[in-house]
Amino acid sequence: MTCAGPAATPHIPPVKNPVELAFIETVRREDLLPAGSVVTAAVSGGADSVGLLLLLDRFRAHMRWNLCVLHIDHGCRPGSATDAAFVRDLSARLETQFVLHEFGGASAGASLEAGFSARRQKVYEEVCDGGLVAVGHTATDRAETLLLRMLEGAGLRGLGGMDYVGLGPVRRPLLDISRASLRQYVASRGFGWVEDPTNADPAMLRNRIRARLLPVIEEIQPGADLQLSRSSATLASWRRVADLAVEEALAFCRIGPCAGPGGETSLDRSRWQSAESALRLSILWVLCGRPRFGGDELDKTERWLISGGEGFRNLPGGVRLTASKETLGFGPPGGGGSGSGI
Repeated sequence: MTCAGPAATPHIPPVKNPVELAFIETVRREDLLPAGSVVTAAVSGGADSVGLLLLLDRFRAHMRWNLCVLHIDHGCRPGSATDAAFVRDLSARLETQFVLHEFGGASAGASLEAGFSARRQKVYEEVCDGGLVAVGHTATDRAETLLLRMLEGAGLRGLGGMDYVGLGPVRRPLLDISRASLRQYVASRGFGWVEDPTNADPAMLRNRIRARLLPVIEEIQPGADLQLSRSSATLASWRRVADLAVEEALAFCRIGPCAGPGGETSLDRSRWQSAESALRLSILWVLCGRPRFGGDELDKTERWLISGGEGFRNLPGGVRLTASKETLGFGPPGGGGSGSGI
């Protein structure tokens, strides 16, 4: 379904609010939502997503955005239908088209968070139909993610993971605005929001960081969430530089032309082993299809190869590694291989 909204109010008064200034500056600097774009606002009903919608509505005439509202009811807790009704009413108040998508529960065989993330991404790509999807991640979310990844022992890719441009059509125009200032903005506009009780669940590490760790850091250094967010932005930029280095290293290690669909990719083992550890691991990750999980297994595989291991090994992403003295072969599962399985 393609979102299409009515024309917004033509008159836009001068921008003086610092939140509005930060928002439109980010949109323009990063070229996130070009003028004339079809923009779908993913609105859960929480303060961040309500603030996102208000800011998009504030500038939609000026930027000639074709704006609509998407609400996804995950169906995993009581009261979710009330959230959907709240967002529907908010959309009507702003005279914006409303689209509701219902999941009806968690995916079987997947972790709750990972399963919902994958399903949301699919909905985004279906609903936007060639347009863009704006989500409400703030600078505070980015700071929390940086701390979370540090505690998990992540590398450059994880530390710079939340960027202005997300997967596919996803864009994050609020990454230079703190959660506290956004909430103040929503209240100053005379709007409310709904609180998701799962955000207070201490079983989730992110929630413990949000409730216990980040407030202490903010007390020590006010504005720390914005500074941490800037650090993450710098890391994201370096990650893009690193991606180019990985491409060059992979080309240097590859033997022969790229393999076709279902074929095997072969690397010169000595060339791969001569690279820095970060490049070796990144090459493994790329050849496994850039899986979201499985970092520990790739670490073990790299150590096994460096120690001289030979044989075959099943890697994340459904890839089978065949290691000989001179080459490393990456192919589909069930392929041939010499030596012992690991």
